[in-house]
Amino acid sequence: MEQTRFVELLTKELVEGLTLAEKQELNLLLQQRAEFKKQRTIIKDYWSNDKVEYKATAEGFKKVMDAVYVAEQATEQATQTVKATKVFKLRPAFRYAAAILLLATTLCLWFYHESTSSGKYLSTKFETKITAPRMKSRLILSDSTIVTLNSGTTFKYPVAFGKGNREVYLNGEAFFEVHKDKKHPFIIHTKEMNVKVLGTAFNVKSYDYEPKSETSLIHGSIEVTLNDRKSDRIILKPKEKLIIENNSPVNNQLKTATKLKMEDAEEEGTQYSLTNLTYLPNIDSAAVETLWLKNKLVFKNEDFESIAADMNRWYGIQIIFKSQELKKLRFTATFEHESAIEALQSLRLTEDFHFKKDGTMFYISKGKGL
Repeated sequence: MEQTRFVELLTKELVEGLTLAEKQELNLLLQQRAEFKKQRTIIKDYWSNDKVEYKATAEGFKKVMDAVYVAEQATEQATQTVKATKVFKLRPAFRYAAAILLLATTLCLWFYHESTSSGKYLSTKFETKITAPRMKSRLILSDSTIVTLNSGTTFKYPVAFGKGNREVYLNGEAFFEVHKDKKHPFIIHTKEMNVKVLGTAFNVKSYDYEPKSETSLIHGSIEVTLNDRKSDRIILKPKEKLIIENNSPVNNQLKTATKLKMEDAEEEGTQYSLTNLTYLPNIDSAAVETLWLKNKLVFKNEDFESIAADMNRWYGIQIIFKSQELKKLRFTATFEHESAIEALQSLRLTEDFHFKKDGTMFYISKGKGL
């Protein structure tokens, strides 16, 4: 509560909107909390002096200010061109908006700087982000790493990273653009594996209830260890995908379905395979594994059971198979604007099955009905 109130009062101070009572309240907070005083000094330097140079955020602050300036000029339909480096004054409304943007950026970076320099978390609090079916979300972590979450995903991360490893927890699918920091490796923990990286872009798909997990590397380098075989370290190269068989009864089916040569491994424990990323001609230059970022649901020779799991999250529905044989049907398809009914109708053009809709439930059967 104090942090939120401090940000609110500091924002008002920057735009000269503090009342006398609020000034007294802010001064009291500054006396009680040394970190607030330090934050205020840093932010007021940014706000009042565009000549002060800071390593990571000076450019970001200038971009914010320039963007606000352009918006104000457009609103007033100004005809005079003003150089981006010129000192200018903003209307209160725009200064307030700029202050909010500045505080959000600067405080975030300040938290990260303090946590890494002290070697301790400023806060032991973890945040958990859950994306519902049919939804996606995007997060910027305290180290500037960007994480995009697919539907049906649970992502747990610390408010601020410490001096050691940057560690997060994933149940679902996410695309990571990891901020480079050789001294602080970034580690994603899932049910079956741990993915370690210094700075790169990659996709991790690992839902607890699905028979396999995947890690797809776009560029850079990552190291994967299996939770039940920690001595094995798998290094992925760009455009490679690691497929891991989760510990479940369907593992034997997965070995046959993937048709990939399995790496030498212990008879007991998680099995895995390496393959290249999937690309489809005339679809998109991006790999199939990451096209969900562009709101495209793409499958290449995937079994119906795996497709149904993705469709359940994509459309917010529940597909139920009346026959185990139907789960093994394989399809190649691309969906973008189609509804769930249209998608199933499209799949039905290549394989013989029928479906019946009951609310958000879709029953898949053989023949002409249930």
